[in-house]
Amino acid sequence: MAFDTLRARRRHNPLLRRSDVVGSWTALLLSAGLVLGAPAAGTASGCSAFAQGRAAAAERAASLHQVRAELLRDTPESIPSSDGSVTQAKYRVPVRWATPGGGVSQGMALVPEGMERGDRTDIWLDSRGKVTAPPKDDGDVLLEAFAVGASVTAGSAAAVLVVRLAVRRTADRHRMAEWEREWISVEPKWSGRRRA
Repeated sequence: MAFDTLRARRRHNPLLRRSDVVGSWTALLLSAGLVLGAPAAGTASGCSAFAQGRAAAAERAASLHQVRAELLRDTPESIPSSDGSVTQAKYRVPVRWATPGGGVSQGMALVPEGMERGDRTDIWLDSRGKVTAPPKDDGDVLLEAFAVGASVTAGSAAAVLVVRLAVRRTADRHRMAEWEREWISVEPKWSGRRRA
């Protein structure tokens, strides 16, 4: 009831211009787009990226195979950072492994720090028998999907804000032109001067 009264007052307000009503509705719609649309677009794109990433990771994992390899050189020990925490780095070192035909093959692989010559580690080989990066796990795919979703959300929000700015500037120009036209007709009555 109170809302209907307020709406009726606004509708019959002689100072309320059509551009004000259009601006208010545009602001409401763009706010809904900002609050609902941008997160929805980000969520949808993130979910899609996750599904595609999982499928690509599964396809890549199917084309790779894992073997045990022997390190041919030591890796450096871990070095504490200035704040005392230790991060585990990986180093590229030569390794060798047995091939299915009974031979031995060699290559360079990324292995964790602190390993010594003769230690064994798992490496991944592609279809040509070359050392390659391991397939992505669900955590990596999820992180990438989150980045995609966050980027789309931010991009959508930025687009909504740019549209809002453009609409507001256009409405302000239109409003100023209306005021100028009305001032031209009212000013002579107030000032007693005649326009040339």
